[in-house]
Amino acid sequence: MTAQTFSALPPITPEARAPANPLKGVLITVFALKIAVAAFLLATVSLTPPLSVDGRPIAAAAD
Repeated sequence: MTAQTFSALPPITPEARAPANPLKGVLITVFALKIAVAAFLLATVSLTPPLSVDGRPIAAAAD
């Protein structure tokens, strides 16, 4: 049994880079729109007035 030497190992070569995915721009746009819609919905929910002073939602509709 012989010991391996560094000269017996195959040379290390860098891997070829894969081409960029053509749908990457669409993915980034969809994520940005999702964040914008979520921010808009959170803003509208946080700015809504309370239903009534006593906390019953039916009280506002019954008056």
